[in-house]
Amino acid sequence: MGVTGADTVGLCSDLVDVAALPLDDLDALPDTVLGELLRRVVADALTPGAEPLAAFQSALDL
Repeated sequence: MGVTGADTVGLCSDLVDVAALPLDDLDALPDTVLGELLRRVVADALTPGAEPLAAFQSALDL
């Protein structure tokens, strides 16, 4: 797991790249907000009947 930076194709970003993080290693992550979020997203995706997870609330859903 790494943080992307200005050295990646000329783009500057503070996004965390978790593409290479094995799912088996999620339990070994520290108890941080990022660790809890990653565990929740994976658990929600693997659990049938899980509620959808959204990072924003759309004004169109009124």
